[in-house]
Amino acid sequence: MTMSKQAITGIAKQFGVRVRQQKKIRGGIYRIVTPRGRTFSLKRMPKGVARIRWVDRMLIRVRREGSLLAWRNPKMPEGRNTYQLSRKGEVFVLTPWILGRKPSPRNLADMRGCGAALARFHEAGRTALIGNFAYSQIGTWYATLRNRHRYIQNKMAKAKRNVFSLPINRFLKQHGAEIMRYSRQAEALLNSSEYNNCRRNPRKHGVLCHGDGGPSNFILNDEGTYLIDFETLHVDLRAYDLYRIIYNSCKDYQWDFSIAKAILDGYRQVTTLNKSEYKLICAWLRFPFSTFLVLSPFKRIPFTMKRLRWALDSERRIGPFLQELDEYAASHSS
Repeated sequence: MTMSKQAITGIAKQFGVRVRQQKKIRGGIYRIVTPRGRTFSLKRMPKGVARIRWVDRMLIRVRREGSLLAWRNPKMPEGRNTYQLSRKGEVFVLTPWILGRKPSPRNLADMRGCGAALARFHEAGRTALIGNFAYSQIGTWYATLRNRHRYIQNKMAKAKRNVFSLPINRFLKQHGAEIMRYSRQAEALLNSSEYNNCRRNPRKHGVLCHGDGGPSNFILNDEGTYLIDFETLHVDLRAYDLYRIIYNSCKDYQWDFSIAKAILDGYRQVTTLNKSEYKLICAWLRFPFSTFLVLSPFKRIPFTMKRLRWALDSERRIGPFLQELDEYAASHSS
């Protein structure tokens, strides 16, 4: 949904910020420049007010522990309000625009920095959750994987009925069994892990998780490595956040294990990981998520033959990648 410049200016004004320039970055995200040259991010949050207030409490606590975050500073005039509502009732937050660059998966030092920043976030998040354990997704892993499995299964059934174009129908018929096998392997890995113990003891194992870590959600500058974009913030296991950053960093780089190794090395500079956590990461990585995204109504990844081939190549590369991850885990776990 496109908003007018006047509407954006009006929302910024509610935060006490005058707008000299504005630029739409993507849907719901705008860069705001004030007459004095200060720069902010005005972002629509797809969550309710209660969730945003919880996110705000958690992030302010985490920042007190030293994590670098793009979030409001309540001591500044523009940071006095957690959120503001548009005329249509949409929730917007105003955060500092962090100057710097996005990390590159080709730069292993960048990836180590991201791993260390995520670890510091998790360590600070444990403290932040004391007495405020909410929005946990620790118990949802089986349901999520099974729902996605059924979704892919339904698409394969449609291909057998020739619902799609001839090339797509043929491709899914030819490779459907292989794709579904990867999905079953993911659930088998989860079954053989310590997941059930974790979900029975969520307060013991849960941490504050970013939810969608990857190169696009970190900013590097002279101060260090910042985390940005917190609409997916929730409580989960550390392994889920590590899976997300590894997936998002490796999927477009032929699953080069050196990228994942750098992330994990950086993480381990701050804290240790145990063998069961590596297995949980493997379970998520083995699920054919790239194929799921192509088959889903996800605008950024269209349902085309080119993308289907890309996804299948990705799923196949994950097998050898997981073998390397197992070897890494054997020598780098507590």
